[in-house]
Amino acid sequence: MSVRSSTSGWAFAAFPLAVIVVFTALPTVAGVALSFFEWTGGNRPNFIGIENYRAAILHDPQLIHSLRNTLIFGVATVPITVILAFVLAVALKAEWFVGKTTVRTIIFLPFVISIVAIGFVWRWVLDPHSGLLNMGLESIAADRMFADWPVPWLGDSPWALGTMCFVHVWRNLGFCVVLYLAALSRVPRSLYDAAGVDGAGSWQATWRIAWPAVRPMTLFVVITSSIWSLQVFDLVWVMTGGAEQPWTDVLNTHLYREFAANRLGYAATIGVLVLIITAVITVAQLRWLRGSTEAAS
Repeated sequence: MSVRSSTSGWAFAAFPLAVIVVFTALPTVAGVALSFFEWTGGNRPNFIGIENYRAAILHDPQLIHSLRNTLIFGVATVPITVILAFVLAVALKAEWFVGKTTVRTIIFLPFVISIVAIGFVWRWVLDPHSGLLNMGLESIAADRMFADWPVPWLGDSPWALGTMCFVHVWRNLGFCVVLYLAALSRVPRSLYDAAGVDGAGSWQATWRIAWPAVRPMTLFVVITSSIWSLQVFDLVWVMTGGAEQPWTDVLNTHLYREFAANRLGYAATIGVLVLIITAVITVAQLRWLRGSTEAAS
């Protein structure tokens, strides 16, 4: 490689690298450093070492609730997203499926809509007192189908956490379907024909051919969906109106409240914990899925 071509390559990469450094690397380093200080933004930062971490891990019950909800959110949404996306992609690739273009557009449309707009619309639909869903259920029910009416879809209950999981999956499903469609389009048709000659049905062809062929894409979808679930904030904040509730708070809503209260050092500590949890889970998934892929190949 000549010096000129090497210089040209660095010139093309300079701007993206500068963006990453300015908007990702430097804020991350600054956040980690700030987590060792007590600072309200107006006074001089006071170095307190690991006291913020000690307070967060040992003396903050709200952080425990937020961590629990975040992990439940991820465990619930990631497998459902991956499975539904793969099944829908396989169905959309089938010859018998009618209206593929229309269905693809409908599925993908929520992903390109503002998450704030989506949150407000679903909040309007799911409002426990004046929402369309509860009003519709009440009008068609011959008697009370639930012990506690109206259903607290967005209140402080497991219903609310489940509701947000549903909306999260609905919003991100289209993106994952498109990824799986791209991966399935690269599977040679000859493999399906050979499986048909051997007597394999559609289910066997899907499980034995399509699923192993898209494992690299599954790795990407699982890791991406996990990061989305661990860093969820805007959807939860908009749908709950920012209400502090043990069953709907996640790590990033707790972080935001600490930041709004001018406890900047403590907020940075929660941010670092979110970063550590995300990195650990991502690396674990990467090693596990790569190992299973290599074993299968």
